[in-house]
Amino acid sequence: MTQPTDPYDPAETTQPAALAADYADTTQPAELDGSGGSPGAEPDQDAPPEVVRLIAAITAIPGVTQAQLDNTYLPDVALADLSLPNGPHADLPIAALRRSSGALGNELLLSLEFRIQRNEGGLRAAEFLSWWVREQSRLGENMQLRTLGQPPMVAGEQQLGRTLRFTIDWFYTDTSEDMANVLSAIGGKALALELATEMYKDAF
Repeated sequence: MTQPTDPYDPAETTQPAALAADYADTTQPAELDGSGGSPGAEPDQDAPPEVVRLIAAITAIPGVTQAQLDNTYLPDVALADLSLPNGPHADLPIAALRRSSGALGNELLLSLEFRIQRNEGGLRAAEFLSWWVREQSRLGENMQLRTLGQPPMVAGEQQLGRTLRFTIDWFYTDTSEDMANVLSAIGGKALALELATEMYKDAF
């Protein structure tokens, strides 16, 4: 008997290259623009290796089923747009942006979104990443972890219980606006996550 598709099932893990395809679909200066694509497109095998490595690092954590990396050039986001219920800015860290009256100069938001299994393994993955993000923030990175969800019902259809996602907000600033620097930073975070996962592998 065929079982219904579970949005948290490990078989649906997003492949590592998903981020680079989204570069052209986020608001950012031209010099930060990457390869083209569209959200939900097939994985781009030409994705930068640093991106591939970071997605691979998070999906290697037991209990994580899906991951993708998106980016938004925050100075181009109007505060008024944060009140819209839908659209490209609906999942941005609204409270943080309002608290600072908008973005800081040359601020790029790197959003590492992931889903987890609906079991103890998934909760351990979320707890582990919550700790890792806290440590990154404590060590100087402007990074936080948030949960995301959709309305409980839409057009009479229940969504509650099927839309939970997590996102790591990384507020990255580089006055040079050099994509090589961004990719180098992403590669560094991939290495840090790999080392942490290996160090605490027995905890899973």
